[in-house]
Amino acid sequence: MYLQIVEQVRHGIAAGALQPDDELPSVRALAGEHLINPNTVARAYLELEREGLLSKRRGSGTYVSPTAAALGRAHRVQAVRELLDKAVAAAESYGLTAKQVRELMEERLWKIGEKSA
Repeated sequence: MYLQIVEQVRHGIAAGALQPDDELPSVRALAGEHLINPNTVARAYLELEREGLLSKRRGSGTYVSPTAAALGRAHRVQAVRELLDKAVAAAESYGLTAKQVRELMEERLWKIGEKSA
């Protein structure tokens, strides 16, 4: 559960759903909402604080750090890189050639271009 919290916050920051200075639920509130031990939430928040994604404000709560946007972009690129690595490995295991993989990728990228136009 601890890793799920960490990944959800990382993803929220990377996707832009969580912005710098957004307040996160308190440890007790999040633990109560998910019926988990507060230490689990505290551990996840501490991990994210060490990464520079969150910051605690004494007596006020836990917030997305001002530097999280830059770190979120880096996480987004890394996450996509890992997914692409898995896709390439799968394509290789299915016996696709580099040309076939490139054509598939170009097809998908073309769809992204259509959406943003």
